[in-house]
Amino acid sequence: MTPARFTSQEKSACSRAMPDAPEPPRKTYGFKPREFDRANAPRPEGPADFVPPTPDPGVAPAPVDQRIDVRALIRTGAALDGPLGTNAVKNRPNEVHAVLRDNLAHDQAAGHFDLAPKPRRPSRRKRDYWLVTALVNAALVAAFFLNPIYAGAGIILFNVGFTWVVWFVMDDY
Repeated sequence: MTPARFTSQEKSACSRAMPDAPEPPRKTYGFKPREFDRANAPRPEGPADFVPPTPDPGVAPAPVDQRIDVRALIRTGAALDGPLGTNAVKNRPNEVHAVLRDNLAHDQAAGHFDLAPKPRRPSRRKRDYWLVTALVNAALVAAFFLNPIYAGAGIILFNVGFTWVVWFVMDDY
């Protein structure tokens, strides 16, 4: 049997060349529009109690022959009739404040704000100190037979350092 490439038979659908893909349409570029789109409606007029802000009076020039100190600034600030501008936020009572006052009164009646000292629980520091000291010293005593100089130095350093940390540095736990 001869290979398929040397036969004179008609080519199958799999062996035909694939047609070229169509070219994508050309991109067009341009400038942005000059006008902005208005997404929101114009701002409504203020409420009835709205007072337009007053212009800033600015800083009064100081006389040339006098120095400005903190006391002069305090006197100048006290002479003003209040903060600059009249458009400050007003904290008017509303239903949220009433609900919060009711919640506070309910919690105070339930005793949520009454504090009592917690009972002192026994410390585990002494038990942990003796347990760790016994285990590490047992390991260092076992190492004493291998290298007595390093084991003796380890016993001294560990006991002094661990005692200092547990009893003088750490808090009771």
